[in-house]
Amino acid sequence: MKRVQGVLIFAFLLVTACSSVRESPRAAVAVTDAPETVAAVDATGEREFQPTDPNVMYHVFAAEVLGTEGDFSGAASEYLEAAMLSEDPEIAERAARVAVSAAEWQMVALASDRWATLAPESLEARELAAGSRLREGDYVGAEYQLARILEMTAPDQGVGWQIVISLLAPANDRARASKVLDHLLTDFSSHTNADALYALSQFEAQKGELQNAVDFVDQAIELEPERADFQAWSGRLAVNMGNSDLALQRYQHAWELNRDDLQIATSYAELLKRNDELAAGLAVLAQLPDTPDMRFARIVFALDAGDRESAEQLYRGFSENRYEGNPDAAFQAAQSAELLEYKREAIDWYEQVTGEQSQWAIMRRAFLHAGLGDLETGRNLLGQLRLQADDGFRSQSYQAEAQMLQDAGRRDEAMKILNQALADLPNDISIRYMRALSAVGLGQLELAESDLRTIITAQPDNAAAINALGYTLADLTDRYDEAEQLINLAYDLQPSDAAIIDSMGWISYRRGRLQEAENYLREAWQLMPNAEVAAHLGEVLWVSGKEDEARSLWELGLQMESGNEILVKTMQSFGVLP
Repeated sequence: MKRVQGVLIFAFLLVTACSSVRESPRAAVAVTDAPETVAAVDATGEREFQPTDPNVMYHVFAAEVLGTEGDFSGAASEYLEAAMLSEDPEIAERAARVAVSAAEWQMVALASDRWATLAPESLEARELAAGSRLREGDYVGAEYQLARILEMTAPDQGVGWQIVISLLAPANDRARASKVLDHLLTDFSSHTNADALYALSQFEAQKGELQNAVDFVDQAIELEPERADFQAWSGRLAVNMGNSDLALQRYQHAWELNRDDLQIATSYAELLKRNDELAAGLAVLAQLPDTPDMRFARIVFALDAGDRESAEQLYRGFSENRYEGNPDAAFQAAQSAELLEYKREAIDWYEQVTGEQSQWAIMRRAFLHAGLGDLETGRNLLGQLRLQADDGFRSQSYQAEAQMLQDAGRRDEAMKILNQALADLPNDISIRYMRALSAVGLGQLELAESDLRTIITAQPDNAAAINALGYTLADLTDRYDEAEQLINLAYDLQPSDAAIIDSMGWISYRRGRLQEAENYLREAWQLMPNAEVAAHLGEVLWVSGKEDEARSLWELGLQMESGNEILVKTMQSFGVLP
């Protein structure tokens, strides 16, 4: 049985390398590191090779055997041998794909070169060959393949140059990549080619050279001023350069050239909103096709800009039978009703949802019922959902029910649900993490620590779990050395995470390093201003003699979340609240 299973797994891998080459070969070659990132090549997943050379047959058979044994590198090597002996481009293609699945990039380069030699008209082979050469640091070999790509795409130079740029942009050696690009620009007389200049502008932007990017796109616009994509890219660069007037001008021109382009229209509308031109932004979005998801986007846009009247008017359109037969309409209407805080209407809309969104709709109905005080109806909905859902939805339904119970102050019952969930799904990390946090709230530190350590053992780089354990030890025990070691590890993994920075500040405070604690907590507050961070920073400020600032910060935290338990207890401990 194990051997049959192995054959099936390997057979799958043999037809699942580098599918993204069709869709985005640049990304596949540039960033793929593991076999699991590779997707299917064709609809059937079946190809039959009938090599007549016994040596070729031997290597193909050897590759199959090694694959069933889990030796994918060995399989890639054998397929490469077969490709070098055979004149069949399909064997070379198979060799390249198996090498990708094994992450053997030197073999990918050799096999894809062979594939390109045997099938010189294959753009896919050229892209994979160029990308793998760049990955291996062979810029001369890559330049050869990139030149062939430009020759093959001569009828549509925009496509060719976009491929070239997307392959060169992630290269490790930017100086050598730039030299390759200069050679290609010279060889193909592309300094007066608008598509090449546009691609070069994108390349410079990815290097962080924004002014160079602006100069190149300006040259492209000079050559072809009526290209909407050029104008929009120029507008995007202007936004990054802080030139809002030019950005508006460029995006307006791009939109006037192509009013049906969703990305251009939404970017232009957002820019108008930022410049306090809400009505104009709504007018731009109104000219896009009136689909349910676009109507929802317009409602979000209006609410974000503080125009509830426009949002409500747009919402009423869902009831005017505009989208008869569109299965997405009820879901978008329900989301809109939620945003407008029409909870009962949202429930009614969610009840009409069918198809792939139906389980999400049940989940939202449960939360809405709970929010209206009908917790048991919400729990019943989630229980019914679990009877028909897969593991993913079952997990989320358990977590949703536990959260609803916690919000209702029924923590012991929430813990029972989480225990039940782990009995049903013992390997579910998210449920275990939620139970650990719930255990902390109930004072069950031993269970919390056990759950968090189980997660860390399974996922040694899980910064959230590492931080949670470190913070818990710092906050509720005197095991400060262990706590600081864990929090430092989490910080090394995710130094820009506000929750981890907050923990850095808290352990610094616990160890008496007040200035260091204040620095970290101010940074956390800037990134994530919430009641808990306000409690921590306020406490450090109070102990440091900055009582007025602490009071102001705590008051601000209360405005954000008046019932936050940590903040309230902190303020009570310093006599600020009764």
